[in-house]
Amino acid sequence: MARFLVFLALALVVTALSNDALGAPPSCQTVTTQLAPCLSYIQRSAKGGDNPSVPCCTGIDNIYQLAKTKEDRVAICNCLKTAFIHAGNVNPTLVAELPKKCGISFNMPPIDKNYDCNTISMY
Repeated sequence: MARFLVFLALALVVTALSNDALGAPPSCQTVTTQLAPCLSYIQRSAKGGDNPSVPCCTGIDNIYQLAKTKEDRVAICNCLKTAFIHAGNVNPTLVAELPKKCGISFNMPPIDKNYDCNTISMY
């Protein structure tokens, strides 16, 4: 019985550590909430002198922090793709420029309804 309890305790510790280490990809709710302040910027049809708002840049930085693995980036991309379909007219070029405009070293592809998120890279 004692061996079983030790085994069970060890199994629980290993399971907890592996879940923390691997983690689940970010939820779409989290991603879309972070991107919401950027909608007015990315729905513009032409590039202008405007810059994204501070809340938008904070959200982009938060998304960057969530994108730790390729799996995370693919999940984030798919969430954004779905959100953009529902949001209406989104300019993919402006989407891709968001990190640079916000001073964040993060490559965001020009995501639109036809973008294949599985081709996304880590850099």
